[in-house]
Amino acid sequence: MLVRPRGGAEPAGAECPFCPGNEASTPPEIAAYRKEGSAPNSPGWQVRVIPEADPYFRVEWDLVREGVGMYDKITPRGASELIIESPSHEDTPAGMGPDQLERVLWMYRDRLEDLKRDPKIRDILITRRYGKPGSRISHPYSRVTAIPVIFDDLRRELRESREYYQYKRRCLFCDILRQEQADDDRVVRLTPFFLVVVPYAACAPFETWILPRQHSCAYETLSPEAAADLARLLSGYFGVLAARLGNPSFELTLHTAPNLGAKILQDEWATIADDYHWHLEIVVQPERATRVGGIAVNEVPPEEAAHRLREAWRT
Repeated sequence: MLVRPRGGAEPAGAECPFCPGNEASTPPEIAAYRKEGSAPNSPGWQVRVIPEADPYFRVEWDLVREGVGMYDKITPRGASELIIESPSHEDTPAGMGPDQLERVLWMYRDRLEDLKRDPKIRDILITRRYGKPGSRISHPYSRVTAIPVIFDDLRRELRESREYYQYKRRCLFCDILRQEQADDDRVVRLTPFFLVVVPYAACAPFETWILPRQHSCAYETLSPEAAADLARLLSGYFGVLAARLGNPSFELTLHTAPNLGAKILQDEWATIADDYHWHLEIVVQPERATRVGGIAVNEVPPEEAAHRLREAWRT
């Protein structure tokens, strides 16, 4: 749980603070891909990274851990960043094109590499929400959140992957790759570097996983060839959602290894290079996800969802 006083409301205004020419309306940029000769915090950028104006986590704070009786408390040291994905306010995931998506994917890698140099940061989460109801800013952006602990969802996934490996001496996700290709009912797309699949136990209609076919625990190992392949794949997938499924909202989450250089018990993740497998998960219309007593309710069988996505991709 994060205890945080309510921050100030985002300033209202007719101009989008993320559009070129409004760089002074945002905090100074952390990183950017720019046209040659353009100055920082000015127009001429292709992808731009800024701190959140009212962040949950800050790198400037000291990391302090303390006990409060039987409870534990830690300062929210970390980072809250926004990756502005395009200079164009009107760009959408479906319309951005493979070249621009590839730049965004490379910036994901750059931010992971940079933040993992900080040994006080244990985990980094990158998410991309599209069509979020009530969002005040429609300019395309991804969110980066770096924290001094491991996110609960990833810790659970890491633990399950490790237990599977200890029992079978194989990577859980590599086995999923083999099983899904053998079954073929839930496969949406197969490329030279990736498998797109609706998981067997999908928690929501059209939930999709994108798994690298070559084993790696960390997204930062992405090769230029794989990045280009992934950009083309995402461009096609977003196009299918927009053209064939009514342009729904979605949330993309990057699942990748935590910061192994952090000050943690190293033996806890001694086999992570072998037992974990980075991947992307995309949940369509996350605001409509339904659970009963913690059990997910999926109105569209995974096989049907995969079939509809597969057929839409062909037309």
